[in-house]
Amino acid sequence: MLLKILDAVGIPYSAQGNPSPSGDKWFLESGNLQLMERGIADIKAGRITEIKDVDNIWESIL
Repeated sequence: MLLKILDAVGIPYSAQGNPSPSGDKWFLESGNLQLMERGIADIKAGRITEIKDVDNIWESIL
């Protein structure tokens, strides 16, 4: 919230602790890192859906 206010009024700030090499602000939004970490944990645990045929997506995942 504070970062959005600083952006809105044009006050520069440092994004220290941002894990993105490009400084992408997505990583500063509350909850985004937790969402990403849960996704990585799902992949490692095998909780994924694989699309085998991109031309028939729905048939491929059912």
